[in-house]
Amino acid sequence: MKKLLLVPIIASLTACSSLQTVEERKTFAQPDWYSKCVQNGTEGWFWWSKDYVYACGAGESVYAQAAEEQMYAIAMNNFAKRINGRVNSETAIKFDNDKRTTHTHIAYKVTDTIVRQHMKQEQGRFTMAGRHYTFVRLKMPKDVFDRLVAENSVR
Repeated sequence: MKKLLLVPIIASLTACSSLQTVEERKTFAQPDWYSKCVQNGTEGWFWWSKDYVYACGAGESVYAQAAEEQMYAIAMNNFAKRINGRVNSETAIKFDNDKRTTHTHIAYKVTDTIVRQHMKQEQGRFTMAGRHYTFVRLKMPKDVFDRLVAENSVR
């Protein structure tokens, strides 16, 4: 009988010990790798090196899962825009009685794009004032990226 009671207790203690604490911050911050997110790079040394393409994304929400989904959706959209996207951008400046009004409108139209073989590289998260902030940098082998660009240019 003691063994039957001891197993669930040990299992619950083991599960709790594998939890990770999410940092609670008083000021907004971004991971260094996010603020310096490059679009491509090489990892490894000499003949063991490999070229990669990167995409970053961030999410913010009162719900942790919503912030995570935003982060991934934005990073994946950044891949898709580079593979198969068109950008429409407009900036208008108007002066009326020495007052300047500026209006900027940027629209991205990305048709359905296949994105495969991306790998999560780095991820960061914190909470501040009851909101969750998440950051991710995804990487994809450059040869896969180039193949996707070629496939989408044929369409």
